[in-house]
Amino acid sequence: MLEAVSKKQVAKKEKALNELISKFVFSPLKAGIGGFAAFFTILILTKLFAYLMGIQNIFEVDVYDLLLSTIGFILSFLIRFLENFKEKN
Repeated sequence: MLEAVSKKQVAKKEKALNELISKFVFSPLKAGIGGFAAFFTILILTKLFAYLMGIQNIFEVDVYDLLLSTIGFILSFLIRFLENFKEKN
């Protein structure tokens, strides 16, 4: 009987840990990747339109474009991460 209770408690703690990891790690990471993709897509489309309109002579993607896209990752990650600490009414 004691073994069954302890297994239930362990399962309950594992479930709580999995929920915390999902809430504080995986969910913000998914949001961050989405933010990165959104910023990167906007940068690529902007450069593509500038190339097609003749404003730029060559179409290229620099390392700086990736660095700028990390801003989208960081912002989205932080927003989703900090939402976990918001008080619920």
